[in-house]
Amino acid sequence: MKKPSLSLIHIILAILTLIIVTSKLNSQGMPEMIPYRIVPLDYVPDNRLELGVELIHPYRIENLVEVHRQETIEIIYERIAFEMVNPDHINEIFKIDGKLYYLIRIPYTGTIWNEDM
Repeated sequence: MKKPSLSLIHIILAILTLIIVTSKLNSQGMPEMIPYRIVPLDYVPDNRLELGVELIHPYRIENLVEVHRQETIEIIYERIAFEMVNPDHINEIFKIDGKLYYLIRIPYTGTIWNEDM
């Protein structure tokens, strides 16, 4: 009986490694991107600067129960506040109820962006 060559063992190990890595990547899932921007709330400047957040609601929460949807949106707003206070955590993927999300900050240009807000 012939002994398996060293190159055949390397090929088998490489194929097994690829199978394991791709199976883990497929289970990770694609994050949903949530665009948002910081907008001024007070157009007449005074001694306080008032800012607000406009965001386009993620598609994944449209079919949720109203209470669950509101809690998810509240968590997203808290995440936006967290990223503003901690700039070293900007552009990180975060998870809510097993679903991945990614925040994208859009610069404010003064145009109307979302009529529903």
